[in-house]
Amino acid sequence: MLEKSSVALLLGAVARRAAHGLPDGETNALRVVHGEADGLAGVAVDSFDGHWLVQTRDQPWPKWLEGTRAEAGWRSLSWKRLDQHDKQSPVPMAGDVPDGVFRVRELGLEYEIDFGAGYSQGLFIDQRVQKARLLERMEPGQRFLNLFAYTCAFSVLAASRGVVTTSVDLSRPFLEWGKRNFGLNGMDAGAHFFCRGDAGEWLPRFAAKGRSWHGIVLDPPTFSRNADGGVWRVERDLPGMVAACLRVLEPGGWLMVSTNHHALTPGQFRSLVTRGSAVAGRPVLTWEAGSLPPDFPGIPYLKVATLTA
Repeated sequence: MLEKSSVALLLGAVARRAAHGLPDGETNALRVVHGEADGLAGVAVDSFDGHWLVQTRDQPWPKWLEGTRAEAGWRSLSWKRLDQHDKQSPVPMAGDVPDGVFRVRELGLEYEIDFGAGYSQGLFIDQRVQKARLLERMEPGQRFLNLFAYTCAFSVLAASRGVVTTSVDLSRPFLEWGKRNFGLNGMDAGAHFFCRGDAGEWLPRFAAKGRSWHGIVLDPPTFSRNADGGVWRVERDLPGMVAACLRVLEPGGWLMVSTNHHALTPGQFRSLVTRGSAVAGRPVLTWEAGSLPPDFPGIPYLKVATLTA
């Protein structure tokens, strides 16, 4: 009975995504199951062009999923254990699991996915709403700065609008991955800038050289450590980073700030951001709260806002 109930909940979750038009010709990377919000507590499932990445924390493999291929329509199943202390690549479990790199689409653009690359597979799909807004905001000829860029999805989006982008990340392999994403979409990565290193160190350099941008995305991790052992904590360091961003933001430009730190309340998040604007001497003029896409129902863990200052 438990398996039948779980299967029914799964098919209901798939149907709800279909009601939102997901997947479609523009986007085939989405969340199929979002844990308790879909009645399947402790289980999250992301679909990358039909290749399902099943994620659990402190739970065994949900073997009942293996019998749902015909009804649910997946092409393969892989299992990722959510463990911040033991970050490992997903394990192939069933179906035709991709052997190496494959492509997905999001908002009409293509990105490289690799289940064998480690704990993260190449694309954060919970920022789709903010990515769509970026496409609306950016105009040809403008300049865009992407901090903590990972594989440069925001940069690829901006470049598709004829914008010159600068992507900053600690990881050279991720920046190289980002360059390949440009190539997948017929864009010349050589026409854009890629800066390896700590965003907190690059921003003062940019300011000293008089560089500025019309749009900036600041989407840092909750916690990280740089090559010199320096530690970043979002609840401590976000105001200073916001201030540094505002010092290189063009008048009339916008800054998108985001964090998925679950323990941080929306009020605390706003306080951190406004504290940073005060330090920079650029008061917040407008504040547009962001949101999760419809395939991420339930409690909105993502705190995100786009501001002008």
